[in-house]
Amino acid sequence: MGEDDHFAIPRPPRTFGSLANADSVRAIMTEQPKNVSSTPLERLPANPIESRHDSEMLAEFERRKRARTLTLPTDDVQVKLKLRALNQPICLFGEDVLDRRERLRALLSTMTEDEIAAILHTDEVNADKTDEETVTWYHRGPQELRNARVLIADFSLRKAKERIQRARDEAARPAHEKALARQEAHKWVQQINLHSSQVADTRPVAFCEFSPDSDHIVTAGWSGSVAVWNRETCAQEVRFSGHISQAGCARFHPGAYSSMDKESVNLVSGSHDGTVLLWSLSKETPIAELEKHPQRVSKVAFHPNGQHIATACFDSTWRMYDLATKKELLFQEGHAKSVADVGFHPDGSVALTGGHDCYGRVWDLRTGRCIMFLDGHTREIHTVEWMPNGYEMVTGSSDNSLKIWDLRMRRNTYTMPAHTSVITRVRADINGQYLVSASFDCSLKMWSSTGWQPLRQLQGHDTRILCVDISPNGQWMCSSAFDRTFKLWTQSDY
Repeated sequence: MGEDDHFAIPRPPRTFGSLANADSVRAIMTEQPKNVSSTPLERLPANPIESRHDSEMLAEFERRKRARTLTLPTDDVQVKLKLRALNQPICLFGEDVLDRRERLRALLSTMTEDEIAAILHTDEVNADKTDEETVTWYHRGPQELRNARVLIADFSLRKAKERIQRARDEAARPAHEKALARQEAHKWVQQINLHSSQVADTRPVAFCEFSPDSDHIVTAGWSGSVAVWNRETCAQEVRFSGHISQAGCARFHPGAYSSMDKESVNLVSGSHDGTVLLWSLSKETPIAELEKHPQRVSKVAFHPNGQHIATACFDSTWRMYDLATKKELLFQEGHAKSVADVGFHPDGSVALTGGHDCYGRVWDLRTGRCIMFLDGHTREIHTVEWMPNGYEMVTGSSDNSLKIWDLRMRRNTYTMPAHTSVITRVRADINGQYLVSASFDCSLKMWSSTGWQPLRQLQGHDTRILCVDISPNGQWMCSSAFDRTFKLWTQSDY
């Protein structure tokens, strides 16, 4: 220890805290500040500034929250029904199934709970309505219809067996024989020319058809007259009078001038006032009349068995009658607009109809079901035709095209831009080698059934052509037009 350590002055103790004593602190606490008022402070209410943007944003958040909680149907048909119930379009351009469902969700999210429940909880009612609107309606038929279906089934089975046997025989022929037959048919087409022309009516001749023996022609005109002509001399043999309105179609019975007696029904015709008359070859007045249709009868057709008649009507239906009893057996709906034509299958098993709704339908006469829907034309279908092979069909339309359909594949297999105007009639020859079509462009065109290539264009009428037909023996063609004539075409050397 050093000398300095013994004589060092001790440091004063450190004091922590306030320098004020208790009395000073008490005086400060009891004394009020001079610059502060003695009156109590009042809190002023704060008025928030209202914003439209903020309210809209909050409403949108609430809507989205409600939309997330909605339980919507996953079936697209049900979604469309809900949209229809809201008076909204069921489909928008470019909209898929998920977009449509989200659109329904957005619409429902803006409604009240009661309105949402009323829309979403009507499944049973809407399901019944869906069936009524989308499923083809079948009327309950009489017992006679069941008997007719059995008769048609028996007839068609026999005819189908014969047709299949012919197809097998044709397939077994050598290729050079089939090519030779095709060349002969095409040669006939190239040599066909106008043979004769006959004024048949005072107004346009709407329809013409050859008899089963190819020696007679029946015509129907807008003056209401129906007449039978001799093919060789173009002389009128019988002129029928009975229609008071335009006659739009007249057809021969499959047994006319062959197995049928002249006193029995040999022809049927339909008119624009809805009447369908039955004719014999011995009287100029009708021997019977079918039940009058409410609207125009566009086409009539005999079933291949000769015991039934089909009529196509502008009331969107087609009907089938029993020839013996003149009773309506079948009243078939299915088209949305006028039915323009009806044609029976060569076997008689099914029927093909075309309408102004741009669609065609194939009906099984043995069961009554629609077994094929022909969707492809963009405008009205005016004519339908079966090919002799039994599985191909042809339709002609106001879109100026011919379409080939395959019953086995149930789809359109070929489309021909055939004419420059409305196609009114198309017919196939009995061997299925070629087609002929008539049009408002005043021309007839012939087409090969192999590749559907054009073969010939015939010019002879100066006005719109309404009908064309090929004789059963394949040697003649007949056409009728607005020029009040029918014309015969055949092979010639000039």
